[in-house]
Amino acid sequence: MPGVLRGVKYRDPVTVFRGEKVLNIAKRLGLNEALRDLDLAIDFFYSLYLPVPIIKPFSAVEEGKERNYHIVRALLNNPVLNELKQYTTVNSSISTLLSASLMSRVADELEKEGSLGGENESDGRDVDEGTASRAVNRALKDVAEEAKAMKSLEKMMGYGKRAGSGTVLDLEDTGEDIIRMARSADVRKLLEIMSTIPSLDFKLKRKVYSSAKGEVIGYLVGSDVERVVPTELALPRIYFRTKLLEGRLLVYDKVLPKTPGPLYVLIDKSGSMEGEKIRWAKATAIALFLRSRREARDFYIRFFDGSAHPLIRVSRKTSAREVINLIDYLARVKGGGGTDITGAVLTACDDISRAGGRKPSDLIVITDGEDRIGISTIKRRLRQVNTRLVSVMIAGDNRDLREVSDKYMRVIRLSDREILQVVEA
Repeated sequence: MPGVLRGVKYRDPVTVFRGEKVLNIAKRLGLNEALRDLDLAIDFFYSLYLPVPIIKPFSAVEEGKERNYHIVRALLNNPVLNELKQYTTVNSSISTLLSASLMSRVADELEKEGSLGGENESDGRDVDEGTASRAVNRALKDVAEEAKAMKSLEKMMGYGKRAGSGTVLDLEDTGEDIIRMARSADVRKLLEIMSTIPSLDFKLKRKVYSSAKGEVIGYLVGSDVERVVPTELALPRIYFRTKLLEGRLLVYDKVLPKTPGPLYVLIDKSGSMEGEKIRWAKATAIALFLRSRREARDFYIRFFDGSAHPLIRVSRKTSAREVINLIDYLARVKGGGGTDITGAVLTACDDISRAGGRKPSDLIVITDGEDRIGISTIKRRLRQVNTRLVSVMIAGDNRDLREVSDKYMRVIRLSDREILQVVEA
């Protein structure tokens, strides 16, 4: 067999498919020509994916595959691999992404060693055991940091997905972007915030309305024959008619979930928000995004200072590209500028209006700024777009915002408890 791992069927269609995905993503990351080896890509994938990968003896390795053997052996013998295993074992998505990243980084390290240049770059004879060990060791340290970020991205993309709806990680289209984001210090710092977000699994209650065609949640007494419990039909006809006329039939209580409009977040990024305030605001935005996934709602977010910044929208169906754009946007924004709350709120109302429909929406404004607000103008516009305003004031107070808001909150401690209070509002 052409590879260096025991038990792997290197020409099985599924195995080839996985190796080609790893190789294609690694190529887009700039993988050196000399390391573009399908069998090596398969070895990387199964070294991460299998719980206990076993390497063949050197004597059983095909001629020309010595370089692959040294690289894979160095990988399996490195203690950092055990850290990666908690993310990659029997997880094909993360294994594919990390294999591509690791392959790219190993190639870069071998280039620095001078082992992928010259006339013999494709035969592998210039990569010995020591060279491979040094290259893999340096590459693994970097990839270990990426693994944590990728797992957080996977969690965000999968949150709120219904069973059987498929994965949101489209590796062919977004694998390269996910890896680049995982390599970004700003993105990794942002994703660390997720650890401060409290669990929402048991905090959010579904909003429902009564419907004869919904799901059964209990029993009622009434006269709706569409929902009548079958045991009532077994009654003598006279008794059944009497109970029907008196509205005393036992019927199913059925409900359907409400489909509200978008959940919209406006975050003040003025100079006074720099530091812990904007970090807390971003954490709150992520928590609100997770709530929107839970409720199958569109999620909108804008930052603002003296003017409104670009709008990022994540639809209720949640494509991988939309989530990547959201994370990238949150990671890039830094504090600076003045504060125009009125302009930001009116811009948000226009966005909601353009979304169509009259479904009730929620607009959450997070700010620390004192600013005069056009009270009557904002109240009228919020009514027109059927939107509830929740204002979150960080370490301050704003009487105008208090007057126009359906719910007004003051936050002092900037803790996870306050995040939960905003999400539940």
